[in-house]
Amino acid sequence: MDKFYREIGKRMKSVRMALKMTQAQVAEKACIDPSFYGQIERGANVPSLKTFVAIARALKVNSSDLLPQSGKEKLYEKAVENILTGLPSKKRAAILSLVRDIAAQYRAKP
Repeated sequence: MDKFYREIGKRMKSVRMALKMTQAQVAEKACIDPSFYGQIERGANVPSLKTFVAIARALKVNSSDLLPQSGKEKLYEKAVENILTGLPSKKRAAILSLVRDIAAQYRAKP
């Protein structure tokens, strides 16, 4: 079971980093203590269901996206979706074009 909670913590950290949030920022939005959030992210502590849902909301993802059986790609897609939400379609297209160009550059490098 410990591996399960560590995997959830890794997913939380991955989303948090993609959103460029600190642990303290997520904890504040989830209304929990920052040190407790850090323990959850490391898999050292287990949140209640209520806390887990609050963390998912703070990270702007569905709770199920943080569970191990979800694909990691979905987390990144959700993070990008959250970043683009509310932007006009032309600006979203421009940002996606930039991301596509950057990804192509990374693929080209060994």
